Amino acid sequence: MYLIIDIGGKQYKAEKGKIIKVELPKKNIGDIVEFKSVFVSDDDKKIQTSPNIKVIGKVVDVAKGKKIIVFKKKPKKGYKKTIGHRQIYTEVEITEIQS
Repeated sequence: MYLIIDIGGKQYKAEKGKIIKVELPKKNIGDIVEFKSVFVSDDDKKIQTSPNIKVIGKVVDVAKGKKIIVFKKKPKKGYKKTIGHRQIYTEVEITEIQS
């Protein structure tokens, strides 16, 4: 059985023991994280929402993603600007599913 978790407007597939890479701010390695917004998926291909189910995970790693280069230019004005961005990701291992 797997669950679909909603974290920060994005949905992730979670199973017990699986490591997912999410955007959680200000978390340290070893912290316990609890997710309450869960969509439950059964083997019958029915998707149901249940307010009683909680997914508990443990923060395994905090790392940066790949660098994204943003380039802005306005023609005939001499304006050029290059910006780089690296998103911080938190790797969470799903340890328990409580119903």
